[in-house]
Amino acid sequence: MFYFAEVAAAVPSFDVLGKGLMVGLGLIGPTIGVGLIGGNYLKAVGRNPEAAKFFSQAMIFAAMVEVFGFIAFAATFILK
Repeated sequence: MFYFAEVAAAVPSFDVLGKGLMVGLGLIGPTIGVGLIGGNYLKAVGRNPEAAKFFSQAMIFAAMVEVFGFIAFAATFILK
């Protein structure tokens, strides 16, 4: 007959699985966002090369999208 303590010791902790899912799913959105911003930037520069300087200044939005990815990554270390 198994006791609860023996069964609990045999079952791995789901903390690692939960944190892995949190990082993986938390980084999917920023990855897609940066890809869309970068792709549209290249399309705009291809259409109007003279405006590349203006468009490169607008790429700050890509950095803002990446912040959400860093927050998802940092949250794994904050949560216990």
